[in-house]
Amino acid sequence: MPSLQAALDAMPKSEALAFLTNDYGRPFASAAAFGNKFAKWCMAAGLKPVVCEDGKIRNYRAHGLRKTALTTLAHSGATLPELMAISGHATPTECMHYIEEAEQEQMAEAAMAKLTATERERHGA
Repeated sequence: MPSLQAALDAMPKSEALAFLTNDYGRPFASAAAFGNKFAKWCMAAGLKPVVCEDGKIRNYRAHGLRKTALTTLAHSGATLPELMAISGHATPTECMHYIEEAEQEQMAEAAMAKLTATERERHGA
């Protein structure tokens, strides 16, 4: 992606294999360590915790980036194999959720557009 390449090009040059590093300039020791730091970065940026579908209040997590990317890709028309290639999922089950969600929203928008058109026809608008 051009925007990602531009962001990477703007990073300071380094011989390190990781460009996201801990406070000591080393790669994070675990996914959990990175996730905790990500949450701190979000708080420092002024992002407020969110209320999730289960009613619990949570801080932003790095996994949310993956979910957002897959949701955006599904809404853009990405196919199941394309989503799996990007996400690394081994089976289609999880990726189908994103496609089904996008299709449901698209069908709902199409249905409401039809209703709006019918209402306009009825009222001569």
